[in-house]
This record gives sequence, structure tokens and C-alpha cells, in this order.
Amino acid sequence: MSVSTSSRRLMVQAQAASGGERRQRRRRRPLLLRDSGQVGAMSRRMVRRVLERNIEERYRAGHIGTEDALHLFDELLQVAGPSSTRAINCLLYVVGRDCPALGVSLFNRVARAKVPPHNVTYSILIGCCCHAGRLDLGFAAMGNIIKLGFAAEAMFSFSHLLRAVCAENKTSYAMDIALRRMPEFNCTPNVFSYSILLKGLCVEKRSQEALELIHMMVDAGGSCQPNVVSYSTVVDGLLKEGEVNKAYSLLCEMLHQGISPNVVTYSSIIFSMCKVQAMDKAEEVLQQMFDTGILPNITTYNSLIHGYYSSGQCEEVVRIFKKMSRNGVQPDIATYNIQMDYLCKSRRFAEARTIFDSMAGKDQKPNVTSCSILLHAYAMEQSFHDMHCLIELMVENGIAPDHSVYNILIVVYAKGKMVDEVMHIFTKMRQQGLNPNAANYGTVINLQYWPNG
Repeated sequence: MSVSTSSRRLMVQAQAASGGERRQRRRRRPLLLRDSGQVGAMSRRMVRRVLERNIEERYRAGHIGTEDALHLFDELLQVAGPSSTRAINCLLYVVGRDCPALGVSLFNRVARAKVPPHNVTYSILIGCCCHAGRLDLGFAAMGNIIKLGFAAEAMFSFSHLLRAVCAENKTSYAMDIALRRMPEFNCTPNVFSYSILLKGLCVEKRSQEALELIHMMVDAGGSCQPNVVSYSTVVDGLLKEGEVNKAYSLLCEMLHQGISPNVVTYSSIIFSMCKVQAMDKAEEVLQQMFDTGILPNITTYNSLIHGYYSSGQCEEVVRIFKKMSRNGVQPDIATYNIQMDYLCKSRRFAEARTIFDSMAGKDQKPNVTSCSILLHAYAMEQSFHDMHCLIELMVENGIAPDHSVYNILIVVYAKGKMVDEVMHIFTKMRQQGLNPNAANYGTVINLQYWPNG
């Protein structure tokens, strides 16, 4: 019943590592029977039942880690029978979640122990194969499901495959599986399956096809109707491709179908509209939120503030702040960072610094992003004194500089052809345990192209 002989090649490293772990675990006494040391008068069946119950209870309580799961797996496999499948599934899931390759290896041990796998077991196996990057083994396992007659109950197994296929930007193939092959095995795609396809199409910038698919779901009627996730996925995809009117129309269709987004979904839609500066549509969605009794949160307002700043409508920002105040929503660190970013880009550095200095008094301690925004402003002015003072302030307040902070310093010194300062910063990064990234390296490499002088 093992997936295939080729699965062993995938697991060479995992099995080598797990082999050493098993040898070490064999030297330990069984977890469940550690006090007794031996089974004694307890029958094999009784040991199995107690162990299975122990595993299932600990799994439901979330008290099994990967190492515990491996120990329990070794112990259970010694007494496993047909009734052990559920407990084995619990252990396979825990191991496969953290180490999918090892999960496949454990499945092969289950198969060799002649414990009959369940449909759920195969679903876990297919998930492990897909997460390990071995889609071919996932399809091989799916073949076993079909041979054993589990196909009609294999919705989760198919979902793993659909998600993995879409992740490889092969959504057309995934659609063939869902719309043609699954029905052939009496496994009708559900709304979760369709949501995977819709997401895949939008990722591939095929939101028009996603729109057609969601309309097909509606027209087909029945129980597989689009839900809030389906609609939100396509709305977001349309917005990312600049199809603002289509996105808004679909949102209206969604509301007409009686599906009301929550504050998170509404905020996501408003964020996407503000990102493409479709502020009129964003305001209409905001009004719909109020009409349906859903109050915007600070995330919603931050999107609007950023959108109006980006489109140069500062007077609208003032209006949004007043609306926030009326509704009892207080600015957060992101709000102040958006303000500072706009002011710095407008070269209104003094005003940005005023906001920065006032944040602590409003229980909003500046973070590394706040400092980066202000530091970049000083770098634009080549105000080295202010830059150094700000860095010292960061250190005093326990704000660790990140790659963006150091890159601002590297760039400004590079423009000033201050080679020694650049190399000093580069060295300081390493001393603080921060490995330079591509942007940092690129700036330093460009030093060789500086003209002498």
C-alpha cells in the first residue's frame, strides 16, 4: 500500500535522520508504559485501546508536538491493529505539519505494518507530498485512493492537489481536475474547491476568467454557491488588474445575494480600491459598511488616509480624521507613519518631526518604520548630524535598526563618496548579527564604479 518505490528516494535524508531518532527512542521505555516497564497481565488489545485513547485525547487538546508524535508512533506501531487508524492519523498529521517528508516516510511504515489506511490517512499523505514539493507522489497516492474506492469521499485529498497545482501556476490543469475528473469519480467540487481555482486564476492575472467562473457557480444553482471568500478573492483580483468598475459591480452582486462581508473583508476591499486610487468607489463601500451596521476600524481608515494622501487630496484626509474621531477610533502607529511619510515626501520635514516627537505622548511609541521614514528625510537633505542623533535615539529606545535603516545610511554615504563610512556601517551590521541583504551588497559593490576624486 505504499505510495510508490520512488517515494523512498524522496525520503533518503528524512529516513536517515529519523532512523537515528528511532534508535535513540528504542533505548527509551514506552511513554505510556514507562512506570510498569512491561505489559504484564494487560492484553495486547487493552494496551492498544489505552494508547489510542491517550493519543486522541492529547491530539484534541493540542498537547502533542513532533517529537512526542514520533515516540508515540513507534510505540503504537508495535501493537497497532485496524482500530488504530484514527490515532495514527493524528500522529501523521502532527509530524506531516512540521516535516512533510518524514510524514511520507511514516506512512510507508504504516503500510508495511499492514494497518489499513483510511481515506483521511491518504488525505494527510497527499498533503505531505504536496508540501514536500512532490506533486507526482501526491497524484500516485490519489491513484491508490481511486483504486480503493475512496474517491467519492476524497474532497480534502483533491483539495490538496488543486492547491499544489495552482501554486505551480497551472490553474487550467487544476480546473480540468475539478470540473471534469472529480465528477467522474462522483466527487463533486465544493465551494472550497472553487475558491482554490478562483484564487489561482487571480494570481495568474486571469481575473476575468475568475469572474466568469463565479457567475457559472451562481447560474448552476444548487448547494455550491459562492461565499464571502469566493467573492472577496475575485474582487481583489479585479482590483489588482485595474478593473475597478467590475470589482465594484461584483461587490454589489455579492450584497444582492445576501452575503455581507465582515469588517476584515470590507477593509481589504477598501484597501485594494485605495491602492489604485479609486477613492470614489472606496467611499461608496465605506457607506455600505455603515448602512449594514458594520463600523470601520483603524485599518479601514488608514487605507483611506493613505489613498487620499497618495492622490494629493489632503483636505479629504482632514475629513477622514474628523470622521474617525466622531466614531471613537483613535490613530495608531500606522496612521502616524502614513502622515510622516506624506510630509517627508512633500519635503515638510519639520512637521514630520513634530508628529514623530508627539507620538510618545499619545501612547504610540515610534517603531523602526517611523525612524526609517524620518531617517530617509534627513538623508535627502544630507543632514548627517540629524541622522546620527536619530540613530542614537533609536538605540536609547531599544529600536533595533533593520536592513532598510542601514541601507539608507549606506546609500547616503555612497552618494557622498564616503567609502570608509560605508564600509564601517557594513561591518557594524555584521557585528550586530544582521546579515547584509542584496540591496546592501548592491550598494557596496557599486563602489567600484565610483570615479576617483
